Amino acid sequence: MLSNVREPSSVFVGRVADLATIASRFDDGARIVTIVAPGGMGKTRLALRFAASQLDAYQTHGGSGAWLCDLADAQSALDVCSVVAAAVGVALPRAESGTDATSSFAREVARMKRVLLVLDNVEHIASEVAGVLAVWSAVAEQARFLVTSRNVVGVAGENLVPLDALELPSSDAVTGEAVDLFLSRAREVRPGFRVGPDEMPALVEVVRATDGIPLAIELCAAKVRILSVKQLEARMAAPLDVLRRADDRGKHASMRRTILDSLAQLAPTERRCLAACALFRGGFSLEAAEAVIDSDGPSVLSMLDTLVARSLVRAREVEGEVRFSLFETIREVASSELSPAQADLAAARERYVAYFAALGAGETERSTGRGAQAARATLAREHSNLFAAFELAIGGGQAATPVPLTLARALEPIWTQRGQYQLALGCLERALARVADGSERAAGVLSCAGVRFELGDTEGAHRDLELAIGLAEAAGDVATFALACARLGELVELMGDTGRARALFMRGLGRLESLADAPLRRCREAAIRARLGHVARREGDLALAERDALRALFLYTSEDCQEELAKGHYEAGVLALFRRRYHEARSHFDAGLVIAGRLGQRQAEGALLSGRGVLQQEQGQLDPALADHAQAVRIFHEIGSRHREGSALYYLGGAFLEHGNAVAAAKLLSQSLDIVRAAGMRRYEALVSGCLAVAAAEMGERESAIAWLSQSSSAAADCSTEPSLALVVACHDVAVRTLLGAPMPLPDVGPFESNDDVRFALRIARAKGRGVHAAKLEPLEVTAGGERFRMPGENAVDLSSRAPLRRILLALAALRIEAPGEPMSLDDIVAAAWPGERIGSRAAQNRVRVALATLRKVGLRRAIVTGRGGYLIDPALFVVMTAS
Repeated sequence: MLSNVREPSSVFVGRVADLATIASRFDDGARIVTIVAPGGMGKTRLALRFAASQLDAYQTHGGSGAWLCDLADAQSALDVCSVVAAAVGVALPRAESGTDATSSFAREVARMKRVLLVLDNVEHIASEVAGVLAVWSAVAEQARFLVTSRNVVGVAGENLVPLDALELPSSDAVTGEAVDLFLSRAREVRPGFRVGPDEMPALVEVVRATDGIPLAIELCAAKVRILSVKQLEARMAAPLDVLRRADDRGKHASMRRTILDSLAQLAPTERRCLAACALFRGGFSLEAAEAVIDSDGPSVLSMLDTLVARSLVRAREVEGEVRFSLFETIREVASSELSPAQADLAAARERYVAYFAALGAGETERSTGRGAQAARATLAREHSNLFAAFELAIGGGQAATPVPLTLARALEPIWTQRGQYQLALGCLERALARVADGSERAAGVLSCAGVRFELGDTEGAHRDLELAIGLAEAAGDVATFALACARLGELVELMGDTGRARALFMRGLGRLESLADAPLRRCREAAIRARLGHVARREGDLALAERDALRALFLYTSEDCQEELAKGHYEAGVLALFRRRYHEARSHFDAGLVIAGRLGQRQAEGALLSGRGVLQQEQGQLDPALADHAQAVRIFHEIGSRHREGSALYYLGGAFLEHGNAVAAAKLLSQSLDIVRAAGMRRYEALVSGCLAVAAAEMGERESAIAWLSQSSSAAADCSTEPSLALVVACHDVAVRTLLGAPMPLPDVGPFESNDDVRFALRIARAKGRGVHAAKLEPLEVTAGGERFRMPGENAVDLSSRAPLRRILLALAALRIEAPGEPMSLDDIVAAAWPGERIGSRAAQNRVRVALATLRKVGLRRAIVTGRGGYLIDPALFVVMTAS
């Protein structure tokens, strides 16, 4: 047999695309292909796999086969020739030097004609191998060379195949090449190894901690002989202690040793550069590197080029810019083994913090107006570095410094957009402890207030906003003062005091006049005008509301303030709705949704969906209205915005009430009331309690209905500057009395019929007075044991012989009834469908996907939707459990 290529007995996993790339390079005429990657990435295994797949091609029609030549111990060109000669079984011609041997053996290679030589492990003698290959490739035109190296060899005609990490699992799907390799190697040391549903999250974290490096995965998987997956997860907090073999012998005995072998080849300047690179998190730009790395000799650019060529630093193009990064294991070893002198390290850390503090301050300043979208993108891209710089700054010895607050404020919009409110608040509070007063403290307290508001802590938000106004006024910071007035006005308006809200808005607007006419002033004015329009609309002055709302929209558009433009479209859309200009309202809502979707503004998306839902209710389109309201509930629940979730639940419950489903409405409205009460939102208490009164009356609960009406009236009385609320209560009173057998005439709502809440209450009261309402929404009926279900307007489907499907449906239905909008995780679905059964992660995922696909196929296609982190029954669908 014309080959010494022998693949290891273990199963080869993944790398399909890499094998195809190598093949395509040779097919396209390349004669030298180098697989280049850090140690432990699986270069040799991939080369062996490729060579084994090509044996027939190189053994037939006069070919000389495929040969593995391990150059790990070679030290010279003469050694290279000797190893290759021994591998192919040809005597090396007598030679006195490497040059002579290279030339004479080139003729032997040429005589082999079609041959594949795999030159493995050449990084330590890359320059010598480059010289050898230059001669051999020139003489032996039919020979092909597949090289594995941690470094670029540098020979003319070299085609590089950089090897990256294996595909890692996502947070909600335990799939990918890295998982496959872990499971394969784990079963080699522990036959029958399985991952239970409750262990799947731990498995994801374990595999992700390996960075997808095959050697790291194999070393980690070997530990399942003595550790459970959860125990392994706990120990992966210090991965290098886990990623080693028991005997610690051989170059692949541990990740640390593998990396140290690469570090040993670095020049002193390159070692210092790599140590500084280890400060960065989540990637870094060339500009950042040049600002942080102290270049005493070669330029930072040239040193990075060397480190990339040696596979110690990765370079990837992201949105037109090359970003550098390190695998976490390399970063950890570099941090511990290449630590420069303490003074040099301290200086590098200072430069790192200073660079990202300046970046954060600059991008935060640009986040209003035309540069906002690009600024937010930059901050999101540098999120990990900003956070690492914050931790270094907050841990420094300076008692009073604004730097941590600058970094925390840069991070806050990223975290709030992701719903990480507690993290944002904690960092802001820690940073504020370092700043006594002044403009920086005012801006920081204002950021804290915004986070507390989203968390539903309206009392704390109110306190912070009052403090921010005082601090900004004392510091002469007009822009912060105006914004704090706007946000405090928004808060007190939600509490039901539109009069005080208007006064705050006018106070902020008046102070803005002292600012020069610039984008910041115009954007601040737009924010206040939008809120003023909101208040005027609440008070019934639509002419004033229209003037302010359209002025805000104009300012946002003229300044290209994309971050706020979606909210401007919301206000303009609601105003058009009040005016019954339905086509215009729909255009604003849809335009706002496009902007919110493009920028990932989930808060604005939820508000716009609620607005569009109300519009569709007015137009009698109750099914799409329910869908929009349900999606808004899901969004606000996912991002943790409690007060917004409470208002969205009110609109969803109201849509169910209008659809004639009092039971579903009462469930949703009760959830809404718990939230709005906790947040002190008295106007919403009035609205929600009034709807609960109607729902109770429709269900025949007389005393409850009267009690709810009383609570609604009391809450509305506390919001005396919003007279429309009293009219809403009066309309609900008519509906309740009619349902309880004591009908009375509708109140005269006068000009307040333009108000959407009043119009909704009038529709409900008129429907009850006529004894009719919208076509009653049929429910999804599920029997108590899950044996059968029936979608609205369709025939029943029998699941009695399909136990897993029955259990999944029951679990989803129960969750929909108890917590509309809450998704069920994949783990919970597995536990519900196959209780007590141990299933491998891939098998479990496949089972769930097949089961859900089957449920959808047999009739639940429009019922089962995907939510963040799992699956759920659409909250827009009414669900009832019936007797078996």
